Amino acid sequence: MSQRFYCYKAKMETSGSIAAVSIWIFLFISSMLSSPCSPLDFKELWRLTSPEAAPRIGRSYVQGSVKVREIYYPSRSYKGKPSIIFGYYCVPLFLKERLPAILISHGGGGGASLPTGLRWAKYGYANLIIDLPGKGKQRGGSRSTGPDMDVESLLYTGQELENNYLFHSVAAIRHGIGFLANQPEVDPDRLGMIGLSWGGVNSILTNGQEPRLKAVVNVFGAGFIPEGCTWMDQFTRKLPDELKRWNAFLDPSRFLATQHAPILFITGTNDHCYYLPTFQKSFLKINGEKQLYLIPNLRHQFYQRDEAVALAWLDGKLKKKGIFPEVTILPFYQKPANFMVSKELTAPEVRLARAPDHLIVPVMVDSVADIKNLRLYYSQGGPNQWTIKKWQSLAADRDENGYYFKVPHRLIDPEILFFASITNVENRTTSTLVRSLFKMTMENGEQSYAVSPPITRTFKHDLPMIMLNGEKIRSNEYLVYSPKSKSYLLLSKKMKRAERSIVRKWLISLKVWQIGRLAR
Repeated sequence: MSQRFYCYKAKMETSGSIAAVSIWIFLFISSMLSSPCSPLDFKELWRLTSPEAAPRIGRSYVQGSVKVREIYYPSRSYKGKPSIIFGYYCVPLFLKERLPAILISHGGGGGASLPTGLRWAKYGYANLIIDLPGKGKQRGGSRSTGPDMDVESLLYTGQELENNYLFHSVAAIRHGIGFLANQPEVDPDRLGMIGLSWGGVNSILTNGQEPRLKAVVNVFGAGFIPEGCTWMDQFTRKLPDELKRWNAFLDPSRFLATQHAPILFITGTNDHCYYLPTFQKSFLKINGEKQLYLIPNLRHQFYQRDEAVALAWLDGKLKKKGIFPEVTILPFYQKPANFMVSKELTAPEVRLARAPDHLIVPVMVDSVADIKNLRLYYSQGGPNQWTIKKWQSLAADRDENGYYFKVPHRLIDPEILFFASITNVENRTTSTLVRSLFKMTMENGEQSYAVSPPITRTFKHDLPMIMLNGEKIRSNEYLVYSPKSKSYLLLSKKMKRAERSIVRKWLISLKVWQIGRLAR
């Protein structure tokens, strides 16, 4: 073997370098095609294979006004065997026409819930609610086979990346959508999906690949998961190559720009699984039709009362019933000082200036006739401790120019997070993204306020921030917080060494902390 090798090497040297260069190029291209960044590998990992067998129908029965069929259908293979997915297929009785249909995907500790399927059938939807593949520590009752649904498999980024659970869960969902599309009582042009928690993650992943969907509801799920979630410690322990594999192949952020169907994002402001900043960052990255609904003070539970908004979204897209209201935050301002005649002083009369004690946050709404509720929700403090924040609300006022909120100065001490929500008479609710409103002190000592763009990073605000006078805080400036003045101080990054020394002593005298907290 070694003798032939050296003969071959000598032959290459005598015949010139062309063959060697050709071989090197071939090996380089081959390695690139097999690298984690190859688009061919990405497509192959997510490729949906044809099912190896037709769905099998188990028991069929009627509950109330709903016909139920228990089905089993094949999905993506795991360790050489196709996974078998169980689901309840629920259809209203006494059909007059073909129905819209939805697939319902549970979260990490859930499963196929027959009561949920019956409820959605009574809403007028054929629906398939499935057990995602396998079992798991919290899913002992699952009737599906395949990889177990545990944190380890959901976050797996090892060399056998095809074993990550998300590839299998999305395949199970897409095969389920195929089942729905083939049912005689279903209109294949009116297919939707709703997913909760990891099911919400699945809804983003699926909608990024599945053109048959026409409406989607994502509850809690988000992209950019390593940047803000309950499993951040697991991501910090990953090797650099493992983290690259997650971001390149698995994170839902890869699919935000390719969402096929209009999507409703629902979350609780205090969700502890997918933090609000990454949820908002994901929402902003979607190019297609989208809507946002924030539920104040809600952690990681989804109650039936909140299901009404999801139903309204699906009704609007799949049944053409009603539209969602729109609300937009406009630039805030402060009214000029009011003047009054002093009654305590005699001639000559003295007019005293009374400074306003609040800021005005105006909003633009698309309709005024059908508004049921319009409120500004706020929580004191900055973009941290998301899961324990206490959200309160202010009612809207109205004048000839439209709706607005009066935000008392005393609440901004030194900062609040806020968003607006509008509900119409049909109980369709829309929210704005969460921003920060904070008190600041200019270099000349003048007091002012500023508002940030939507929060997309935990513990940080992004530029540009808009001050009360309409000016922007630029990238060559930064803010530091002073407990003594209970405000943020605006400083310039472009200082001479002597100036920086003076400023440093000044900051120490003010007991300044959290330098650069608002802007890097």
